[in-house]
Parts: sequence; C-alpha cells; structure tokens
Amino acid sequence: MSESNKEKIVQHIIDHLGGKQNIDNAWHCMTRLRFEINDDSLINTKEIQGIPEVMGVQNQNNQLQIIIGTDVESYYEILTSKLGSEKTESSPSKDKKEKKSLVTMFMDIVSGVFGPIVPAIAGAGMIKGLIAGFVALNWISDESQTIQVLDMLASGVFTFLPFFIAASAAKIFKTNQYLAIAIAASMQYPTMTDAAEAGNIDAFHVFGFIPIPVFNYAGNVIPIIFAVFVLSYVQRWVDNILPKAFRTVFTPTFSLFIGGLIAFTIIGPIGIYLGEGLADVIAWLFEFSPIVAGIVVGTIRPVAILTGLHHAMTPIALQNFADQGYDMLMPMMFMANMAIAGATLAMYRKAKSANEKSVIVSSSISAFLGITEPALFGVLTKYKRGLLAATIGSALASAFISAFGVRIYGYILSSIFSLPAYIGDYFIFAILGILIAVAAAYLVALFFARANNQLDETENNNGSTNEDLAAVATGIYVPIDQVEDKAFASKSIGDGYAIKPEKQEVLSPVSGEIINIFPTKHAIGIKTNSGLEVLIHMGIDTVSLEGKPFNLLADVGDTVNVKTQIATMDLEQIEHHQKDTTIMVVVTNMDRVEALPVAKKQAYQAGEKIGDILTSRK
Repeated sequence: MSESNKEKIVQHIIDHLGGKQNIDNAWHCMTRLRFEINDDSLINTKEIQGIPEVMGVQNQNNQLQIIIGTDVESYYEILTSKLGSEKTESSPSKDKKEKKSLVTMFMDIVSGVFGPIVPAIAGAGMIKGLIAGFVALNWISDESQTIQVLDMLASGVFTFLPFFIAASAAKIFKTNQYLAIAIAASMQYPTMTDAAEAGNIDAFHVFGFIPIPVFNYAGNVIPIIFAVFVLSYVQRWVDNILPKAFRTVFTPTFSLFIGGLIAFTIIGPIGIYLGEGLADVIAWLFEFSPIVAGIVVGTIRPVAILTGLHHAMTPIALQNFADQGYDMLMPMMFMANMAIAGATLAMYRKAKSANEKSVIVSSSISAFLGITEPALFGVLTKYKRGLLAATIGSALASAFISAFGVRIYGYILSSIFSLPAYIGDYFIFAILGILIAVAAAYLVALFFARANNQLDETENNNGSTNEDLAAVATGIYVPIDQVEDKAFASKSIGDGYAIKPEKQEVLSPVSGEIINIFPTKHAIGIKTNSGLEVLIHMGIDTVSLEGKPFNLLADVGDTVNVKTQIATMDLEQIEHHQKDTTIMVVVTNMDRVEALPVAKKQAYQAGEKIGDILTSRK
C-alpha cells in the first residue's frame, strides 16, 4: 500500500477518535496501535472498524487498541508525524496512572516493554528452532562451525536480553536509555557472571560492609525492568537537587552510582526471587497435574490475546528458559494459535459475502503463521461462538501435550513453521496436539454455527420493531448536524438529535439498560431491548469540568424507560465555565436502524415522545 493511502487511513483514525485534541498518548506493540483517549464518548468505533486495513478495535483497561497487523510500524510513523512526539512513545500521564488499577498498570508496562523487542526475540527463537530441527534430523553436526555461528545469532539475543529490556523499559519509564543499558551491562559484567558460575562466593562487599549478592542475570527480565523503574526516579531526583550547571556531568554520574547500587543490593535480588517464584508456581501447577495445567493455560490463552494480557506469559516463559533450560508454556501458546486458526476456518460456511469469506481465509492462514489478531478481532469477536470453540480446542490440545510433557528449549514464534523446533522426543505429541487443536475447534465451531443459524432464522422471522424516542430534557430541539461539536455534527459518532435544555432534569430518551457511565459523569450509554446503543452526551467539551456540574441518579445495570430521570445538570455552572449546555442523543450502532423519527415541533418537554425508531434485527 502506498504511503499516501496509509496517511489517509491514519487521518481517518484520528478523526474518528475525536480529533488530535482527544488523543492524550499513543504508542504501539507488534500488531496494535494503542491510545489513551481524553473523552471515550467521542470515539466512533464503527467507522474505525469499517476501515479495511483495521482488523479490530477494543477498549481495554482505559486503553484503546486498534489492531493493524505486522505492518503497524509504518502506520505508527505516520501517526507520530501527525500527532507530534509529545503525544507518542511516552508513558501514561500521572493523572491517567492514578485512575488505573495496579494490574492495568502492570499490563501496560509489560506490553510496552516487550512489544518493541518481540521481533528480535521471535527471529532468534526461529533460528533456535531450526537449529534443533537440523541437529535432530542429523542434517548438521551439533559440533560443526555452522551450528556455532547459527547459535551465536540465536543465543545472542537471549544471553544479552537485559540490554534489550533496559532500552525498551527506559522509554516506558521516561529515563535515559543509555544509563539504563549501563545498568544492564554492569549486572552482566564478567566479574559478576564468572563469580555466579564459579559459585565460590555468595556476595561482594562494597566499602567492606555493603553486600552485593552474586547472581547470574543473563537472560533474566524481571530484575532489569525493576532496576530501570528505580533508575527513572533516581535520575529525576538527582536532576532536581543539582544546580543546572552541574547536571550534564553529575546527573549521569550520581544516577548510575546510586541506581546501580540499588539494583545490585535490592532490586536485582528481589527480581531474581520474584522470577523464580513465578516459575515455581507454574512448575507446581505442572507437578500437581499436567492435564489441569494444560486446561488452565489453554483456556485462558485465546481470551488473554484478545484482551492483551498474553504479554504476561512472556516473562514467565523467558524465566523458565533461564532457570530450567526449557519451557512448557510456549507449546500451549502454539496449540492456542492452531485452535484459533481452526475455529476461524469453520466460520467460512457462515460467511455470506465473498469479501467476508476472503477475510476468514486470510485470517485463518495468518493464525497458522502465528499472528492471531486478524482471526480474533476480524472474525471470532463477530462470531462469538467461534471464539468459544477456539477456547475449547486450545484447552483440549494443551491438556493433551502437557500430559505427555511436550516442551520447547528456546523462545520461538508459535507458528506452524516452528515445528522443526519440536523434532525429537516430543515431536509426535506436538503433531497430534496440532491435529486435536484444529479439528476440535473446527468441529465445535461448525456445531455452534449451525445452532446459531437456526436462532438467526427465528429472529429474522420476527421482522423489524419500533423503539420510542423521547426528549432527553425540556428545551429546544436542535438537529444533530447543527450542534457546535464537529464530531457529533458530522454524524461520525452516530445519528440522532440534540436539545438545548431549559431545565436541569435529564431523562432517559429510550427504554433499556444503562451499560456505561463516563468517569466525568457527562456521558451515559444505554442499550435498548432491541439492541440499539444510545449515547447521551451532556454539554459540549464538558469533560474538562470533571463531573462537577452533573449529579447522576442512576447507575450501570439499572433498567430505565423514557420517564426515568437519570441525571441533573447545573446549567448555570456549565455556562459559568463558558461551555455549551446542549445535550446530544445519538444511536451509535446505526446499522441496526432503518429509520429515525423527524421532529414535528421546536420545543419539547422532558420525556415527551419525539417519534419511533424503526429498528431491524441483525
């Protein structure tokens, strides 16, 4: 695709995220553009999903993810040029961090650290897999110089993995990359590495009394992530207390000295013990029951990929390689990918258009090659029973290979091309596991698809339905294309109407269930019985008021009708802050709407019927 077309796509994404001003931060991983958004109610998910190059969109843990695929880097470069460096490649803002849970923050860090370095790890892992296959087939002697050179190419990444982790983590924690790499280098300096291998001393002593425990940090990931995290605070602290004239020389000096000592004495050992603890938990699960371990990991893997939580398995697998020399989690990741491919392929029979069938075939092939996002976001989130089938296939296959102890001896992409890495004692079980994963997921998905088709036929017989649409407040009716908010006026978020309120009472414009409330209280989402998703947006640019003018009288999960008051808004306070009080009411999934009512007058009372929305069951 030409750069000009990619530029148009990126601009289209920015526009339907509510514009540049609505994007607080943006970065990317291996397949996804990731965003922090100021006002989620301005996001037009439907329009973004309609872009052919977009494989899926999800809002997970206060983070909007747009799945592009392996070409994401080229789109990100264009995005950077449009947004500016101040909004890209940065960690979440302080205010955003305070709103996140520790789990969310941890996952953001893990995905941010490992995303950029996955290509290096995957490439080196694939070479390791080929080496294992060549040696097992006796094509090349394991003592040959060819193997030695290939092993250098493959093992270099894993031996010096802390260097890669340090550089990537420095971007996340906003500290100097070269100081971070210096910390990693000191932890892997031959003096430390040789002492750990010799095993003749337990610790060095600085100034005769500060103990530096001896560990081999080669291939470890958790200690260096923590060390760079601490370094980021040390550097800022040093920079703040030093006079400006001394900072150039003494900030890096004191940062390296203090940060390095903390890494050696506290952070490094804690990271080692934590990594070993995680590995021990996984090992205990396998010792307790390999089959149970396979079922647990196989079941959570597809959903983990869907939510972005799969990155949490990467440091555990790498820790297993460092501690045990092998890992049993990655073969299960392999099985999950194969199950996703099988379930996706089964959806071919359910597809109705040639374009949809083409998407399914290409997504399935991509999953066989180790990239599952197109299948998950482009196909299985649409056919949710297919996702359940993939989960079943993944659990069954993972339980099977785990029962026979299938393992891998180096990090490798979970692709059909990684099979050579399994040549040896476990090869036949890996092959059988693939067959189980693909066949089980495919057959279960076919069964679910048939059941779903019967349900669809029953629903289609019911035809179209009507939904009452009422005035959200007492005031003057305003056509949606005439409001002073371009995102709403362009109907990019959805179609509907607006009212300039004269009273503070806000009523539900439809009957249904409240499904979400924006943290700043200015936007409420309601889902009707027929599946319409209706957004009530109180005021224009009122997100900056932090909810102060709004008093909510309903909560998520509450059932409401057109006579239910859901909120009050302090019109005087909003106007005092020079904000527009207009309330917008839009249907965000317009694909379910056949016709919207036309207002018959200018002024309405709150709860007064405007007309009927003609909906269709899709």
